[in-house]
Amino acid sequence: MLKGASKVDNQVKKLNEKWLLLANLAANTGHAMIWPVTTLHMTLSLGQTLTTSGIVLLVAALMNMLGSFIAGQLFDRWKPYPALLIATAIAFLSVGTLFFFNGWPVFALLIWLTSIGLGSVTTLLNAYATTVTGKNTRVIFNNMYIVLNVGVVLGTLVVGYLFDYGFSWLMLIAATLYLTLGVVVAIFFNVDTDPVSDEVPLEEDENKTVLADDVAVEPAAAVQGERPKLKITPLLIWIAGFLLLMYLSYMLWETVMATYMHRIGISTAHYANLWVLNGITIIVFQKMISNWANKRNYAISVIAGGLIFASSFLLMLFVSEFWQIVLVFELLTVGEMLASPQVPAWVAQVTPKEVSGQAQGFVGMMISMGRMLGPVYGGIMLDHGWFAGLFLSVFVGMVLVIIGLFSIARKQKA
Repeated sequence: MLKGASKVDNQVKKLNEKWLLLANLAANTGHAMIWPVTTLHMTLSLGQTLTTSGIVLLVAALMNMLGSFIAGQLFDRWKPYPALLIATAIAFLSVGTLFFFNGWPVFALLIWLTSIGLGSVTTLLNAYATTVTGKNTRVIFNNMYIVLNVGVVLGTLVVGYLFDYGFSWLMLIAATLYLTLGVVVAIFFNVDTDPVSDEVPLEEDENKTVLADDVAVEPAAAVQGERPKLKITPLLIWIAGFLLLMYLSYMLWETVMATYMHRIGISTAHYANLWVLNGITIIVFQKMISNWANKRNYAISVIAGGLIFASSFLLMLFVSEFWQIVLVFELLTVGEMLASPQVPAWVAQVTPKEVSGQAQGFVGMMISMGRMLGPVYGGIMLDHGWFAGLFLSVFVGMVLVIIGLFSIARKQKA
């Protein structure tokens, strides 16, 4: 009887996936309501230049990286539950303050503070995802990815309908979402996050062959009983390069691509429709894509997705009409669906549970760095009119990184 009660207790202590997904939905819907309007508010409402806006976004990306790094350390070396509560509180208070004070330069300071909170929340939720038992880790990350895109579609629709009514109201809705996130975290996230190897499903290790050289943890820490540190292995370095270039490239669609489409005679409304199509495609087809990917080695699904993603930029050299751009964007979306949710799951696979926070913080930092460099690189190329050079350089860069990633993964059978 006592044994049975103990077993139930252990199960209750583990995070239920549905609360993780609900938290992820609230967080990403809030995220999607903030970033699309940041530049618009600064340029249209506050009278700032695009250069000033770019600098603010650059610093915001750095703050996002800082939040990811701190959150990863706190998850592994402190306590995940209070760390996530604090991160959520930072996001809620900073966005809530933007409802009342969104003039210049207070706006920039609050956006930077928000970025720290959002970077921390994203990393901590991903780290929590590695602790959910009863399902394959890559399935959990695929579900997280679908919910993320549902949030993006919902947030984008809210922005589209309510932006004309005022920036403050958008911030009030976003703050409400972060308050909802805080409530969910407070009630359901005070759980056991210790690694439980005997609860990992059999399929988790289906494609897992990791050599000793690729175990991303400092061995001395484990021997001495200290808190383990993430070891940056060659495989992780190539994964980092892949993430950086992929998100640098992806940011081109969120920034300079609207200008490029305008130059070839395609309206801004059509550009906005691409993002709705992107979200719908992911929501409808992600399960089918992930079912294929989950039956393959991580390296195969990530590299296949990366090649498809990269090829879309090569094809951009030859498009001139909107229907062609739709096809290219759908190709990019398929590559994104194959690679993006698999990478954090792959990193979770090749790193011990003891450093899951640092590992997901590492993923978040590389994504943030790509998002930071993308607008800068795209802006420089755009200012010189080097569209062909922009697309070609992105394609070549990604192919080179994919070749390196394939070589190291094949060598280590990861």
